[in-house]
Amino acid sequence: MLRKQLLMKMRITSAVILLIAGVAATHAVAQTYTVVHTFTGGSDGTNPNQMIRDAQGNLYGTTYAGGASACNGHDGACGTVFKIDPAGNETVLFTFPGGNGGSSPLAAVTEDAAGNLYGTTEGDGFLGASVIYKLAPSGKEISYVPPSGGSLDSSVVLDKQGNIYGMDPFGGVPNCGWNRNELGCGTLFRLTPQGKFTTIHTFSGTDGMQPEGGMVMDAQGNLYGTAFAGGIRTCLTTGYGDQDSPGCGEIFKLDTHGKFTVLHIFTGEGDGGGPLGLIIDSKGNLYGIAQNGGYDTGNIYGLGTVFKVDTSGKFSVLFTFMPPETRSAGYANHLVRDAKGNLYGAKQYDGAHNTGFLFRLDTAGNFTDLYDFDEQSNGFNTGGFIPTGLVLGSDDDIYGTMFMGGDAGLGTVFHITP
Repeated sequence: MLRKQLLMKMRITSAVILLIAGVAATHAVAQTYTVVHTFTGGSDGTNPNQMIRDAQGNLYGTTYAGGASACNGHDGACGTVFKIDPAGNETVLFTFPGGNGGSSPLAAVTEDAAGNLYGTTEGDGFLGASVIYKLAPSGKEISYVPPSGGSLDSSVVLDKQGNIYGMDPFGGVPNCGWNRNELGCGTLFRLTPQGKFTTIHTFSGTDGMQPEGGMVMDAQGNLYGTAFAGGIRTCLTTGYGDQDSPGCGEIFKLDTHGKFTVLHIFTGEGDGGGPLGLIIDSKGNLYGIAQNGGYDTGNIYGLGTVFKVDTSGKFSVLFTFMPPETRSAGYANHLVRDAKGNLYGAKQYDGAHNTGFLFRLDTAGNFTDLYDFDEQSNGFNTGGFIPTGLVLGSDDDIYGTMFMGGDAGLGTVFHITP
């Protein structure tokens, strides 16, 4: 997985750019790029993950490492939760302490109406555990270590009763028949406000493997998400190799009664493979990126698709990525969608400087390269590189995070305006 392989913790992902038959692509248009914050490796942390934005315009996010204090008695620190106000001032809300307090978050936070932040840490089994945490506005953390230990790397979602729902990508029965190295095919869980933990679905391979990207909830409380692999076992997706053939992934639904339904099984060349999460609109339509599949360039995996699926399982490919704009793997996992229905995403490589670019896919399927990210040399540049996520502002502007780069080489927060 891309960030699990960069810094030995990065996700393999695929690209995003092409045109569907009869649709023309356009290239970089005038946009202004501003660095809001550069991470220095000190108390503010290093290597930021995807952010969220509240109604007042404050940004909240996590950093994979760094922070003010030692981590579980060792040098260095285990990551932070930070806030950036509308004026661009950054505040560290919390530094993960390691141990059962968690370390190494890879996921975005989720905010409730009272301002509490919820999330997961991946942990490393040495400095700190993989935990589900709640961070109060006062800065007090409550953490919960799931029974499986886990390797949690996705955001969580809350229902109206305050129950937390999330994914364990390798939980369940070890060596589940599809996976190896004592790994399970993954599970979905619920954690009540009282701390009761329940596994609500265990994947077996044919119904999906390695759930990733977090779940989304519709107005009725039904949950939707993606499994990165599983389904048709002979379908190949990067990340496992030809020998494993673990399938190209699935889109699923878990209703309020606990009934699990597969909405779509990816087949590779036509519709994509390796989905990395969903977003949902007000009508319950789901959108996402598949890292592979689609157009076959001579690469057996393909270069990916942007897709839409409704809650009944009606699936359509909105966009298929292909050369010359896209030549390699790598893009931010989640799309964002504006009020007009335009979709935005970030490519992590290629572009004018091979550092990726910001793109838009409009409602007619027209693709536009909005901004090519800055050139980097030896891990340094001013603006940062390897975008990890985007969030919309209020005036057709976009905020995002760069996992690496900036003056210190440790990541940035950026702002792009028309």
